[in-house]
Amino acid sequence: MIHELKAAPDQRRTFVIAPNQSMSWKELLSVYCGIAAVTLAIGCYFWVQGLTLVLPFSGVELLALGAALYITAWRGGTREVITITDDSVYVETGRSRPEQRHDLQRYWTKVVLRRPWVAWYPSKLLLCSHGREIEVGRFLNEEERRGLAKILKSAINQYA
Repeated sequence: MIHELKAAPDQRRTFVIAPNQSMSWKELLSVYCGIAAVTLAIGCYFWVQGLTLVLPFSGVELLALGAALYITAWRGGTREVITITDDSVYVETGRSRPEQRHDLQRYWTKVVLRRPWVAWYPSKLLLCSHGREIEVGRFLNEEERRGLAKILKSAINQYA
């Protein structure tokens, strides 16, 4: 998902790139609790019937599902912020605050959409300058990545 923040009077352009999230954390937690309730009810029923191994395996299944949902939700919180000013391109990556920051000179920055060497692999969107390559939008689908490449090329070359 790509959002452009409103342009400031100083001709700064800022793009926020985030993965698509189908559910919020609260919705995900409520779905997990519903699945856990049904799974534990079935496990307890079989426990009462004398099939004692069903309940421990249900618990292991819930732990695996909970871990998978947590990791997916945690990765979905990643954001990339690309800010283009008159002379610089800043790329900040992180969750609630910037954890990595890259500064590039705008005049020398090239936007490269590198095609994969195998057809089913995703392409890579790179910002290249002075031998450095910074990959952006790795969680976007192909169509969004191509659109972002077009937008970034026009924004970087706008005042060049």
